[in-house]
Amino acid sequence: MLNKVLKILSWILIAAWFVVIMGFVSGEADKVLCNRIEVTLSDTIFSRFITQSEIKGILEETGMHIQGYPLGQINTRKLETTIERNPYIGNAEVSKDISGKLEVNVDLRVPLVRIMPDGRRGFYLDSEGTLLPLSEQFTPLLLLASGNITNPGEDGKLGERLKEIHMFSSFLTGHPFWKDQIVQIYVNESGEYELIPRVGAHHILLGSMDQWKRKLENLELLYRQGLSRYGWNIYGTINLKYTNQVICTKR
Repeated sequence: MLNKVLKILSWILIAAWFVVIMGFVSGEADKVLCNRIEVTLSDTIFSRFITQSEIKGILEETGMHIQGYPLGQINTRKLETTIERNPYIGNAEVSKDISGKLEVNVDLRVPLVRIMPDGRRGFYLDSEGTLLPLSEQFTPLLLLASGNITNPGEDGKLGERLKEIHMFSSFLTGHPFWKDQIVQIYVNESGEYELIPRVGAHHILLGSMDQWKRKLENLELLYRQGLSRYGWNIYGTINLKYTNQVICTKR
């Protein structure tokens, strides 16, 4: 029994010592001057809307004392919140260490589809359905959606049309075959969907989004068993509007 009590007391003393030491180290770290800022960006291959130097510029615009000042005076949460106000940034994490380094890790939003409504300025939707403005310094090569599309409301919420386009675009860009074959989604004046392929001199009438997976399965079957044998330019229109039929019109 005595040995058990002594063990418990030993662990309590060790824990208390650890807390004191950590408090001392933390206090000393707060006095260290920030001597450098290191910015790391994710997804820079697919999303180059913003650079490391621009992130540092955002930090400077906060007016906070950073480089050359004690780490303890730097409000990392405020810096994160400021960086995340940029529409191209999904998440920011700012940390500091005893060497004096301020580390900024930024997750960039990855655009999924470019939306170009008739007669209006376009925008992007990212993989989460967030609206991203067009950029003058970077234009990614993406699936395009155009035509009779209504812009989001002032609150940035997507209407039913944009929700459909986002859902459909997510499927196309993640599919091993369609991601390379379908380059454009067009909404015609009747509100029906048309698809523009990369290969072949035809356009595809999808109609509504009802049973869209079944329609694409029928189209893929036609591509693999029909067009691959007789030629990709034989038809001008492929009509998938009727779920169980594929109607082809020759050029």
